[in-house]
Amino acid sequence: MCAFNVIIGDTIPQVFAFVFPFLADHAVLNLFVNRQFIICLTTLLVSFPLSLHRDIVKLSKSSGFALISMCIIVASVVLRGVAVDPSLRGSSLDVFSIMKPGIFEAIGVISFAFVCHHNTMFIYKSIEVPTLDRFNAVTHASTSMSLICCLLMSVTGYLVFTDKTEGNILNNFSKDDWVINIARFCFGANMSTTSEL
Repeated sequence: MCAFNVIIGDTIPQVFAFVFPFLADHAVLNLFVNRQFIICLTTLLVSFPLSLHRDIVKLSKSSGFALISMCIIVASVVLRGVAVDPSLRGSSLDVFSIMKPGIFEAIGVISFAFVCHHNTMFIYKSIEVPTLDRFNAVTHASTSMSLICCLLMSVTGYLVFTDKTEGNILNNFSKDDWVINIARFCFGANMSTTSEL
């Protein structure tokens, strides 16, 4: 959950500062562009209440929202990656050089997308008629969808930004890109609704 809060703190205030530029100069409302305030606010108003459910089925609406948010994020990166400003692009000479000093950190980030083992029993019990065949179908479908999303984002992002690729691909885009700011908001919202899982 700490990692999710870091992401929320890195994305949501940035989006608020873009959409409402007057917030930074306001005496009271500048809290909405303050990283620590946003982390506390989303934890208390979104993540904490969602984590109080004893039955994972009750999280189906927030999980559906998170899935829609993820689709928006992936579509934004793929579509905006093609039209990104040339000054933000990486060197085309580095397209095929993937073995770099940060390779092990990258593997850690990639594996984070597939961390769901702590929810396995909850997911199994939430299936209407829990059988191993149904559980097998659910796990294969969800892991395959995660793999496809990860590949779309990572390959598109790397081909566009190559040596300039950051850990959060959304940070490679311009801060005033409306489409990417919507994706940033979705990313922060996604983190606040999935941190209890």
